[in-house]
Amino acid sequence: MIKKILALSLLVMVLIGCGSSQNGMNLIPKGDRVAAIEIDANFLNSSNLNLSKLKGEVVVLDFWATWCGPCRMEIPGFVKLYPLYHPQGLEIVGLTVEAPSSQPKGYFRDFVKSFAINYPIGFASEKTSQAYGIQSIPATYFIDKTGKVAMVFVGTKSEDDIKGVIEKLLAEQ
Repeated sequence: MIKKILALSLLVMVLIGCGSSQNGMNLIPKGDRVAAIEIDANFLNSSNLNLSKLKGEVVVLDFWATWCGPCRMEIPGFVKLYPLYHPQGLEIVGLTVEAPSSQPKGYFRDFVKSFAINYPIGFASEKTSQAYGIQSIPATYFIDKTGKVAMVFVGTKSEDDIKGVIEKLLAEQ
């Protein structure tokens, strides 16, 4: 487990530190991808999900918080992209890094409703946040159909950048 965490952390650091001629849109080569670490979360608006159930689909795993301005800016893009690509095999999973007890009961449900969030939203366990090395948000992990991390964005990215990665992953055989 420690090996996986270290490998994933190293991968994130390499991706953050390296640029590309296509604005960071190059996927991690298939042979260099590492298995995504299983998530542990309590979900607000769907039954509990885990990555093993989602193998065969492209998964966008977005770590965020209600108080995070850049996270709020990205949510409408995810809301727009989800119905377009979900029928083609995309699953978006939003994981807030906030504790459920950090706000009054109903706050998070009201937040989901006010943003018209149409994809699964859950509370990331501390174990999951640590396993993914979450220190800055938003942090978005793109997981290929085989369950391996194919791209990581830390910080805000445009809807077009997110859409580009999704389309590349959906097209992979």
